[in-house]
Amino acid sequence: MALPEFLTGAPFKKYQNEGTVVTAFSMAVLQELNSRNVPNPVAALREEVNYPFARKWRADLHLDLAAMKIFTPELSSYGYYQNNWLEAKYSRLNQEGKPSISGLVTTLLLLKDIVRICALPPDSSPGKESTSGRYLLHAYQGDPFQYFSLRRNSGKKRDEREWITSLLVQGASSIRSLDIHCEKSKTFESHVGKHTRLIRMSADVTNIAHSPRDPSADAYYIVLTRVDNFSIRVGSRCLGRRQGVIFGSHPDSARLVPAAIAQLLAD
Repeated sequence: MALPEFLTGAPFKKYQNEGTVVTAFSMAVLQELNSRNVPNPVAALREEVNYPFARKWRADLHLDLAAMKIFTPELSSYGYYQNNWLEAKYSRLNQEGKPSISGLVTTLLLLKDIVRICALPPDSSPGKESTSGRYLLHAYQGDPFQYFSLRRNSGKKRDEREWITSLLVQGASSIRSLDIHCEKSKTFESHVGKHTRLIRMSADVTNIAHSPRDPSADAYYIVLTRVDNFSIRVGSRCLGRRQGVIFGSHPDSARLVPAAIAQLLAD
């Protein structure tokens, strides 16, 4: 709830670097932990944290809520987890009022982030309760849809990338498929990875969106996406979460799948 103030209020709005959105989120979380009298709250927050089974990749933020001592089975049913992993994206306009990165590149980088945040966090063995929350924090200067290539070339027609809208609209959404196997461009190969076309993935998400009354270039559309359920498959291996419980093709899926996907993703 504090992010609009941190991104647009005086004197905060003068800070416009890529790390701004992560820093703002961390400051807001730290204030909440302080208000609850959590001992040593700074220790609960870490930025740029390596994923244990995919160590060449780092999460933008890790939040450990163990010190709050609040966890019960009933609270878990609302989607609360002790370990929380977050990836962030911050899209801005250049001096000419245009997106600073091309629409296709922005689209593919967000695609890679949703794959990473689902697949790479460490978690329980299949059949056990999940321990890791998965979040994507993304903020957009002005209208968020101007940053994306909403359609892809598919022979003689252009197919819609439906998953983009599912990550932007307020409330619960179901991503039936990321359609990674449909991405054929060289840009996809360089930014996501040629062999990631082997990945099949779906997810259910809940978006909390801050939408300004007037989508001007001085205001931000801010979304915190929580991954509720997901299923990700590569080759004969699969990993997922359904209603808070991890499932997988192998007893060691929580290690094997992150390690395999980490090797497929482009740097």
